[in-house]
Amino acid sequence: MTGTARSWFWTALAAILVATTGCDSGGPRELRVGVLVAQSGPSGARGKDLLNGATLAAEEINAADYRIGGHPLKIKIEASDDRGEVAGSKQQAQAFVDSGVNAIIGPVNTPQAAAVIPVVASKGIPQMITATGASLVGLGSGNVLRLLANDDKQGRAMAAFANEVSANKRIATITEKSDYGRGLLHTFDDALKAKALAPVLAVELDDGPLPADLVARLKEAQVDVIALFAREPQLNALLDAMESANLKDVIVLGTNVVRNKAVAQRPVRIKALYATATAIDASEFPAGKAFLERFHRRFGGDPVWGAQISYDAVYALADAARQGGSIDGPELVATLKRIEPVTQVNQQMRFATSGEQVYPNIAVYKVDHDAWRLQMMSATW
Repeated sequence: MTGTARSWFWTALAAILVATTGCDSGGPRELRVGVLVAQSGPSGARGKDLLNGATLAAEEINAADYRIGGHPLKIKIEASDDRGEVAGSKQQAQAFVDSGVNAIIGPVNTPQAAAVIPVVASKGIPQMITATGASLVGLGSGNVLRLLANDDKQGRAMAAFANEVSANKRIATITEKSDYGRGLLHTFDDALKAKALAPVLAVELDDGPLPADLVARLKEAQVDVIALFAREPQLNALLDAMESANLKDVIVLGTNVVRNKAVAQRPVRIKALYATATAIDASEFPAGKAFLERFHRRFGGDPVWGAQISYDAVYALADAARQGGSIDGPELVATLKRIEPVTQVNQQMRFATSGEQVYPNIAVYKVDHDAWRLQMMSATW
């Protein structure tokens, strides 16, 4: 073999070794996580919360001795702002997928998630969602992993609680005209039917003001519980109208979309205001206090919604990489469905083969002294 031929041989062999073993066999393995959320617009506070939670987890993991196959594991968070817009969310998801991220967290809400899921499914990488639309997981290719309970479970929980607190079984439903509202109502009605009950009054809301005769109809039906499948503006309008008409001896039960500080701190002059929640406050978990202290030190304030959810999601991804020995997206999905990932706050985060949570907790909160207070929490309703 001539000198030139020998030189070519060793160059080619080196290239093969690099391709099969990596250019730095002792270097770190980087797991890239795209956080696809709204950081501005109506859902901006929730989206920023998820980004902060993921960021904190990545910083902690990168400072610890996480290893994969003998190599250091590093997490890189890459964020976008879809502003809560479907078109923007879809475009940014495509950019993430094209750039080769290993996993995606988000989007926040159901309309954006429904548009994004087929884009991410084409690569088979984990897409970890907080959106609660019951059909979302089925839109993927087995790669969608929900981080909390879905709306079907929330609807059943609302029916069980409404039945429990309704003394006279005079339950009314008020529903916004949307897939979100109608989906919850459908499950709620089915769950009531299973208890041989049905709403005595059902009202669907158009965009704009509440129907002028709504409170009069509630009085005429002698309603004692209102299940509200609508947003904060409709809740505020309803409470104002009930106060003006002196309709006080009624319980209102809302969903997680109305459970915020602004609602808790407004005048509530009815028998009680409750809300179910798929996102359980970090403080309700044994390890939540320590998480909140770390979060406050890092960001100078408390989470506004669900930072602990994305925080645990990043820990779950890191543990899946460690246990499965790979940062490849499809392998991460398979491992996450097989293992009990080591998480920090919600230590029962487990993914069924469907991608839904094995222990999908739903909590019930009540407004009391300007705050939402936990009343009960269960994974079975």
